[in-house]
Amino acid sequence: MVCPPAVHLNPDKYEDPLVFNPSRWEESKSNNASKHFMAFGGGMRFCVGTDFTKLQMAVFLHSLVTKYRWEEIKGGNILRTPGLQFPNGYHVKLHKKVA
Repeated sequence: MVCPPAVHLNPDKYEDPLVFNPSRWEESKSNNASKHFMAFGGGMRFCVGTDFTKLQMAVFLHSLVTKYRWEEIKGGNILRTPGLQFPNGYHVKLHKKVA
């Protein structure tokens, strides 16, 4: 069984894997499965909604980071196991950016 977060956090595959860098995948072909990034499975069980979901996530994240700022309220302690967990939650307050 493959553990995707263990692959995604592999420093042999990604420089600074713990750094938020969504443009690290800009050069990859979106219609091909990758053995280094497995958000939606692969092979015969490849998710049919993969491209639509990636588009939805991109639109949401773009809107979030360009139109809002957030203020940390409490939590945010990260536990890095094969998955990423916030054992005490991560509470933020969103503020619409002023133009």
